[in-house]
Amino acid sequence: MSAPATVTRVRRVPGGEQVMVRAAVSRAVGAPASIEELHLAPPHRDEVRVAVAACAVCHSDLMFMDGGWATAFPVVLGHEAAGQVVEVGTGVHDVTVGDRVVVSLIRTCGECLACRRGHDVACTGNAEVDRRSPLTDLAGSPVAQGLGTGAFAEQVVVHRSQVVPIPTGVPAEAAALLGCGVLTGVGAVTNTARVDHGDAVVVIGCGGVGLSAVQGARMAGADPILAIDPLEAKQEAALRLGATHAVEPGDGNAAILERATGGRLADHVFVTTAAPGAFVGVTGLLAPMGSLVLVGMPAHGVTVDIDPTALAAANQAILGCKMGTARLAVDVPRLVDHYLGGRLDLNGMVTTTHSLDDIDSAFDEARSGEVIRTVIVFDNTDLGATGDTP
Repeated sequence: MSAPATVTRVRRVPGGEQVMVRAAVSRAVGAPASIEELHLAPPHRDEVRVAVAACAVCHSDLMFMDGGWATAFPVVLGHEAAGQVVEVGTGVHDVTVGDRVVVSLIRTCGECLACRRGHDVACTGNAEVDRRSPLTDLAGSPVAQGLGTGAFAEQVVVHRSQVVPIPTGVPAEAAALLGCGVLTGVGAVTNTARVDHGDAVVVIGCGGVGLSAVQGARMAGADPILAIDPLEAKQEAALRLGATHAVEPGDGNAAILERATGGRLADHVFVTTAAPGAFVGVTGLLAPMGSLVLVGMPAHGVTVDIDPTALAAANQAILGCKMGTARLAVDVPRLVDHYLGGRLDLNGMVTTTHSLDDIDSAFDEARSGEVIRTVIVFDNTDLGATGDTP
């Protein structure tokens, strides 16, 4: 299922000039991606240019491609990446040319109320950046930069807040997962729900985000950890990564949980899949004072029935979780430490790798649900490495 990386030849250019890059362009809902040459503008103030080494396929990419969420077309998707800084714009002091970095969609202005409170994922100061894409096709027409990242491309230009330096000991394919899936799953446990030692945890959905939540729960000392997924291979992966129990969806899961806990239900239930059926009946797994954490985001228009009286009477909470309530500059180094310390398995979550030219096969694998993460890999050579004087 894997494919060798495509060698990328990038013209060496002085700083401040646009470069030509190959990218996977989605031009309509449901259409296969086309590999096209695009112009990539140089970094403006507070921006960096990164040569992409690896970019994982996230189900959010599929949501946009398949019409579940709205986006502008044509668009270059991809937002869960790792690479090397090859150019910095003015005002960039926290990374330098040559740094290996994780690239994420989380972008902060540093000035709005949310940023001042440390709520990076709720930043409201990005409207101007969101309206501008550094990508144009060969005819000069704009191409949208998906989620402000557009990393299914040989290079990206992103805001400096979207990159975090990482050490050489983390392979690019593994590091890419820190840009979204692992950041979200572990963050849902540690940042959103703040799971404590001995808490009973249920994780519904064992894709990349769900298995990251399983690992986060294990590292937090949760016990038991019940993972729920219809695929036996995903159940086995959950057990390997720290779940104490793994089962398929069913009416008997509350009884399984009660047997594992000696009669109580879950302190925290994490719904990490966007499948609408996964949200049905989840409060039946939740103990009094427990929290239901909504991590997976279904297509627009999906609704779920909740009994507010039962929720209030049991002092239960519903928590939304966007990107693991993460602070990129804080959480990525922490996750790297867990990886290097052997507590967080990233390598085992990369099921397959593909070249950019084979990206539609990667999309098909992700749609099948049979992979944990499939990753697009690049081999960047002859890179232009330049930097403006801050």
